Amino acid sequence: MTSEPRTDGLITKEQACINARRVLDAARERRDGYRARGVLPPQVEFMLRRIEHEQRTQSALDGPEEDAVLLYLAARWTSREGTAPQTSLLRLAKATGVELYALRNALAHLTTASEVKLSCGSPPVPANPMDVAETARFELRADWHLINHRRPRPQAHPAAE
Repeated sequence: MTSEPRTDGLITKEQACINARRVLDAARERRDGYRARGVLPPQVEFMLRRIEHEQRTQSALDGPEEDAVLLYLAARWTSREGTAPQTSLLRLAKATGVELYALRNALAHLTTASEVKLSCGSPPVPANPMDVAETARFELRADWHLINHRRPRPQAHPAAE
């Protein structure tokens, strides 16, 4: 998806993401360099190790079902505030390829971790995924800031390089 350069002084969302990733990657490289040279204060090194441990623990708890739900939400992300995908368990199971029982467990795990909010009705009221009927429509909202803070950045597979 390539877009024409804009002449009105604005940048596209795609370019903003590329720029942000470039800045984050540069910051990570600086941090890694400081760590390799041993110049970080011990408190900072301790905090980095603690964060890395939390990320490893979090990713070990997640399975492909949670990832499938998050990928579903990411594909339906919109920048409009107040909008959230509406679906049902049956539709979500079909879209993600995850069996209903495993999907309920994945949603329960994500809602317990506060990474996803599941709401039913109008106005939306928080609901437990285990109590939602298979055909009942509900909203799913992801807390992307929390998700990105808790989860490690995906690593490239050696075969892809």
